[in-house]
Amino acid sequence: MPERFYFDIENGKASIRDEEGVEADGLEEALTEARSVIREMADELAAADPDEAWTIVVRDASGSSVGRLPIEK
Repeated sequence: MPERFYFDIENGKASIRDEEGVEADGLEEALTEARSVIREMADELAAADPDEAWTIVVRDASGSSVGRLPIEK
């Protein structure tokens, strides 16, 4: 049964909370989806501020952090 996961984006100073989330058949599938999001966002974030380090924080439906992935080109 699919679970809902949320991908928050943070850089230590700012945080963008994902209110919509995605459905996945478990944590591994959610992390694969998060990696896909990283590929889409990396160039845009690097262009905006190349010295800023951003991270995707993966949360489960209860709000617990279940993974962290750096956003790198």
